[in-house]
Amino acid sequence: MVRHSWLFRSVLFTAGHNARYIQKAIASVADCIVLDLEDAVPSASKPDARRLVRETLEQRDTHVRPVFVRINPFDSGLHLLDLEGVACGGLTGFVYPKCYGPEDIKAFDVMLRMKEEMLGLPADHFAIIVLMETPQAVWYSYAIATASPRVVGLLFGCEDFIADMEGRHDSEQLSLLVPRHLVAMGARAAHVVPIDTPYVQVKDDEGLVRHITRAKDLGYEGMLVMTPRQISIANEYYGPSVTELQEAQEMVRSADEAARDGRGIAVVRDQFVSPPTLKGARKVLARRDAIADFRRRVQEESDGCAERG
Repeated sequence: MVRHSWLFRSVLFTAGHNARYIQKAIASVADCIVLDLEDAVPSASKPDARRLVRETLEQRDTHVRPVFVRINPFDSGLHLLDLEGVACGGLTGFVYPKCYGPEDIKAFDVMLRMKEEMLGLPADHFAIIVLMETPQAVWYSYAIATASPRVVGLLFGCEDFIADMEGRHDSEQLSLLVPRHLVAMGARAAHVVPIDTPYVQVKDDEGLVRHITRAKDLGYEGMLVMTPRQISIANEYYGPSVTELQEAQEMVRSADEAARDGRGIAVVRDQFVSPPTLKGARKVLARRDAIADFRRRVQEESDGCAERG
C-alpha cells in the first residue's frame, strides 16, 4: 500500500451494523472511511456488524481510498473477535481505541503481524490510526506515534478525554487547546498525520468552519466527520485556500528570482521570505498537488469500476 498518497481531510465514521449507512459512506467523497464496531454498534448487534463489515471489505473494487475498522477496546474482551471477524486483504487497517501508551500499540503490532502471516498478506499490510482519547495517550503522543511503523495517524477524541479529565467544554474550546496541540505536535514530530476531533453540532456549518480553522492553526491535516453532510466543508477547508495558494506561489517565485539574481533576500507583501516561510510555502503547493493527484486516482478507479460493471 502506498501510504504516503492517502489523504485524511475527512475521515467518515459510520456504524458497522447498518448496511444503508455503509453504502452511503462508500458512495461518499470522504477521503477515508471508518467502519465502526465500537460505540456506534449496540452490544447485541456486534456479531452482525462484523459479518456485514467483512462482506463489505471482500467486495471492495477500489483501494485508492483507505477503509479502516474501529475495533472494540482491549479491556472489552471483544478485540480478538473483531480482528478475527474483519481482517482481510480488502481492509486497510484499524482504528485503535482507548490507547493508554506506546506498549498498547507495540502489542497490537505483534497481533497484526501474526494475522498477516496467517492470511498470507504482506508484512505491514494493516495500518493503524490511534484514537487519542485518554489523558495518558495525549501525554505520550510522540511515543505512541513512533511505537510502530504501522501508525499513520493520531486521531484526537475529545469527548472521552474531557470525561476522564472531569473537565468541561467551553464556547472558545480553550479546555481542548493544550491536548489538541500536544496530539498535533506528537504526530508532526513523528511524521504521521494529525486528525482532529469531530464537530458534533452537525447542522452548524459556521461553527464547523471555525472548528477547522482553529485546528489548522494548530497543524491538523483533517478531522473525523460524523455525517456525510460535513464532508464537503472538511475537504474544502483542509485543502489550501485560494489566498494560501497565491501567497505560496508568490513566495516561491520571488525566492527563485532572488536566487537567480544573486540576491539573498526576497520580499513578498512587505514580508521577508525566510527559509522557514519558504519551506511552508512549498508544503502548501505540495499539498495542492497531492489533493489533485488523489482526486485523479479516485476518478480513474471509479471509471474503471463503472466499465467493469
